Amino acid sequence: VVNSTATIKTRLDGDAYLLAMLAEYSPAGGRSSPAIFNDAAPDDFIFGPDNPAPCIVIAAPSSDEGGGTLTETTRLIQQEVRVYAYRGMSTAVLDTAARRIRDLFHLQPASLSVSGGRAVISTASGPVEAPTTDTSVSGRRVTLRLELQEN
Repeated sequence: VVNSTATIKTRLDGDAYLLAMLAEYSPAGGRSSPAIFNDAAPDDFIFGPDNPAPCIVIAAPSSDEGGGTLTETTRLIQQEVRVYAYRGMSTAVLDTAARRIRDLFHLQPASLSVSGGRAVISTASGPVEAPTTDTSVSGRRVTLRLELQEN
């Protein structure tokens, strides 16, 4: 079974340029690391003037379709990667981070590390605005389309 979220996280974690743009997050009793989260930022991660740098949220797949042939199994997955930052800062860093995410995935299947398989297709669209319910936060989203083949 291939895990698209782990594949995306591994690719993001491997890019020093992107990581340098992000806020740091230290969970209670844990080590500080770049602010990359699955599904949502934790409740104790607070945006504001003291923490204006962006964070990344890897959303759950919005589409996951099986495919393949008699000899191979594939998954066609659509998944969003969202970037959020404190609205009081310039959106330049937010936009730069979102464009970097797009560039890391668009037409780059060979660059993806897939546990239990390989990436056959990787495309990215966006960034576009990611709506938020918090008026102090701005967001962007990049939509990924991944075709992952299981070993």
